[in-house]
Amino acid sequence: MHTYVIPYQGKYIVYQPLKRLAFLANSALVNLIVAHQNDPGRSEQLRQQEAFRFLDEIGVFEPDPPFTPPASREHQAFKPTVAVCLMTTQCNFRCIYCYASGGEGATKKLSFELGQRAIDTVFSNAQDLGQDSFAVSFHGGGEPTMAQRNFHKLVLYAKSKEIPCETSVASNGYWGRQQREWILNHLDQVSLSFDGLQVLQDRQRPLTSGKGSFKVVMETIQAMDQRAFPYGIRVTVTDEGIEHLAQSIEFLCRETNCQTFQVEPAFNHGRATRNELALNDNRRFASAFMEAHHLAVAQGRHLYYSGARPWVVTDRFCQAVDNALIVSADGGLTACYEVYGPEHPLASDFFFGSLGLDGQLTETPKARQSLQDKIAERKALCEACFCYWHCAGDCPPKTLSPDGDGHRQFGARCDLNRLITQELLLGYMADGNGLWQGELPGAQQICEA
Repeated sequence: MHTYVIPYQGKYIVYQPLKRLAFLANSALVNLIVAHQNDPGRSEQLRQQEAFRFLDEIGVFEPDPPFTPPASREHQAFKPTVAVCLMTTQCNFRCIYCYASGGEGATKKLSFELGQRAIDTVFSNAQDLGQDSFAVSFHGGGEPTMAQRNFHKLVLYAKSKEIPCETSVASNGYWGRQQREWILNHLDQVSLSFDGLQVLQDRQRPLTSGKGSFKVVMETIQAMDQRAFPYGIRVTVTDEGIEHLAQSIEFLCRETNCQTFQVEPAFNHGRATRNELALNDNRRFASAFMEAHHLAVAQGRHLYYSGARPWVVTDRFCQAVDNALIVSADGGLTACYEVYGPEHPLASDFFFGSLGLDGQLTETPKARQSLQDKIAERKALCEACFCYWHCAGDCPPKTLSPDGDGHRQFGARCDLNRLITQELLLGYMADGNGLWQGELPGAQQICEA
């Protein structure tokens, strides 16, 4: 039974994540729980106490429900059923915090033939595994829709397969009318990077010319809304932008029909490092995040930060390492789209093979196993943390480091994960008159894991 006791303002949050149970307790109540766990044979004696009966009624002493992760993957053959095509390093934006410094350096583009081979591979794997569908996503390094010809051809190729394919693109949304119509007619989902208020979008996500991008991206959003097209918005926050976060979410709730917002701090990669824009003020961010969260929930929307997901119970932060064939623009295989090319500082940890034009997948199992071992080692060190069942050791490219020891370190992002998770639990408890038993407000039922 996994029980976490979190000190809070002279009391304690008692949290059982596998049961989705949380409540505020004094030290006497905590001592009662500990006494029962240390000596279950005393339960009849303890049952005479009203406090014990309360704990028993809400299920504190019941065994955790079984957690059944996907079949153990560490020593299985790599048979991904999701293809992620990193289409190009070219970009029409110069976002001031871009993790990939998109648009700089020599342009690389994924060939149609390599993309075709990636799709063939995951389609074949899905058939072998008896799945009734597979997925193909288009992502960066740069702006994937700028490789327009191959992007279109690969979408149509994926859709031509004998079983259904779910197609999606992560994009900046700066599309002309024809491109917009084509995407809305042929894809299934869009993940749109957009920072909300015009002053933020134009300053943080300018075009290569330096001009603002807000107007055209809003036209994209309006077109998706008119078609009831499925999309989510990712908002990136710098220290300077913290004070505008709630206003941005209020604006997006008022002016768009978007149902899901992902809010992430600017992390210390790429241009954010060079421009010294990585978010540092975690407490201000957490406070602004919670204000934005309340605004979103009041409008029936779902707003989340990837490191704090109390509604998710998982053994992995994400499934990319095990179930995604992520192909870089030059045919390399990486375990994370954020580690987009051999120039990335973590390339030696994440790149584990290549895909040839003949369709041959050349894998270096030891390289992939080394990454899995580091993830497992990290996760084992996290077991005492109350976020353990939600972030599962956290996002690998944000915990590993080029010196090879980062996965053993716990820094500011861990503090932020705990801070926001705690605030979310307090909010859930407040909504339940002091007791949370798994019910979540409105669209919070959505699960990202």
